Amino acid sequence: MFESKEKKLREIMKDGKAVLLAFDHAVEHGPSVYDGIDISPERIAKIAVDGKVDGLIVHVGVARKIKNISNKIPIIVKITARTSLSPDENQIQQIVTSVKEAKEVGAKAIACTIYFGSEKEAEMFGMFKEIKQEANKYKMPILGFAYPRGKKIKSKYDAEAIRYAARAGAEIGFDIVKTYYTGDKESFSKVVKDCFVPVLVAGGPKISEESDVLKIVEDVMSVGAAGVAIGRNVWMRKDEEAINLLKEIRRIVHK
Repeated sequence: MFESKEKKLREIMKDGKAVLLAFDHAVEHGPSVYDGIDISPERIAKIAVDGKVDGLIVHVGVARKIKNISNKIPIIVKITARTSLSPDENQIQQIVTSVKEAKEVGAKAIACTIYFGSEKEAEMFGMFKEIKQEANKYKMPILGFAYPRGKKIKSKYDAEAIRYAARAGAEIGFDIVKTYYTGDKESFSKVVKDCFVPVLVAGGPKISEESDVLKIVEDVMSVGAAGVAIGRNVWMRKDEEAINLLKEIRRIVHK
C-alpha cells in the first residue's frame, strides 16, 4: 500500500506552511540564461539541504541525479514542461514525466503547470485530468502552478487574473497552489481568501536586494499565504548567501 496523500503533504507542510526551493528553470529558460552560475544538481541539492527547505522542486532527471538526498528533504517532481525554443503563442505545457516515474525516484509530491487563459487552456485541462487520475492512483499530492497567460490578460501579474487562476486551480483539484505575487498585500489577500487550498508564492523575476525578497515574504505571510516556492532569487546568489537567505525566509514563514 502507498502512504496516504495526507501523510505526504504533512511531510512537506508540517505546520501547514512550507518553504520550497524551485529548480525547474533550465527547461523553460535554458542554461545560457544562467551563465556564470553553477546550476549543477549537486550544488542546488546542497543549498536546499543546508538551507533546511521543506521541499525541492525539480524535473525527473535532476531527481535521479540527487536521489541520495531524498531521505533528507522531500522531493517534488515537475511532470509538465515547455521550452522557450517554442513560439510564445504556443503557451502550453505537456506531460513529460509520469506520476509513476516520479514516485520511483522518491517524489513526495508532483508539480504541474496550467496556463489559465491561454489559447491552449482546454488542452491543458484535458492533460490535467490524466494527471489527477494517476496522482489519485499513487496517492500523490499535486502542487499546481496556476499561472495566468493569454491575449485577454493584461499581464501575468494582473491581480484579478492571479486571483482567478488560483481559485480555478483549487476548484479543479490542486492540493497546493503556487502563483505569482500581485505586488501588494491588499490584492494578494483576496487571492488567498478565495483560494481554499494553501497558496505558495512564486519567487518571480530576479530581485537584487535580499531585504526586498524578505519584505515580499513578510507581506504575503501577513495576509495568509502558506509559504513560498522560490528559485533563482536564492540559487543565483553565492552559496553562503543563498543558504542564509533560505534560513531567513524559513524564520518568517514558520514563526
